Amino acid sequence: MSRTFRYIQNDDVLKSFVEFKDTVLRDRAVVIARHGDYSLFLKYISDDELGLVIENTEKHKVIQERSYTVSKTTDALVSRGVRHACQKMSELSDEEVNRKRLQIWKWYVIDWQKEHAESAREFMEKELAWSDEDSSVRSEVMDMETFLHGDYLNLGNTLSIIERYLADDTKHLEEFRKFVINDIMEMTSEDAKDRSLAEAERQRLEDGMKKHTYQFTVSVEATDKEHARQALLAYLAGDERIKVQK
Repeated sequence: MSRTFRYIQNDDVLKSFVEFKDTVLRDRAVVIARHGDYSLFLKYISDDELGLVIENTEKHKVIQERSYTVSKTTDALVSRGVRHACQKMSELSDEEVNRKRLQIWKWYVIDWQKEHAESAREFMEKELAWSDEDSSVRSEVMDMETFLHGDYLNLGNTLSIIERYLADDTKHLEEFRKFVINDIMEMTSEDAKDRSLAEAERQRLEDGMKKHTYQFTVSVEATDKEHARQALLAYLAGDERIKVQK
């Protein structure tokens, strides 16, 4: 799933409007946050009225608008409105991503059914059956999600299947090509990050916990330096982790 990129923090939106309403905002709306194809804009309506606008920038379509009277609102109310708008963008973007992924996965399923027409019925019967005891049957059944996930992440395969099924639909062909390139790049970068974290944890467990040496400054009341050393030694005696320079 895509992430939300913020350019103005929630709590600073009202302050930003007051600061820029006579300059930048008179000429254009300012982007507060982006999520996928959606952007949240801070818009000048009047000196005492600001607007929050969610727009699908890819389709140049306004999705939602809301306004606030500056003299009658607070930072907290505007901040909450911005947070809700960002949540709305996230939901809309994730819904579109899932819808496009599902469409591509359907094309993969159609191809698989064409190639395995004779065994398709048997496969579906096994997939729909359930048994807590017969694990051998479950192991024979192809994990459709794993299969689709693996093939989907092969960019060459996925671009090829898109081009075949959308060969006569130039508009959506380019839309799906752009989508799948961005989606697969994001998904594989997340997979690589997860693998890297798992490898680091495995290495940490193999190497064991590494010990570090820490040095502290301590104040001791004593008649002279030697008495101070003796006082520290007496206080720290018995703990092998603590070394006192004599």
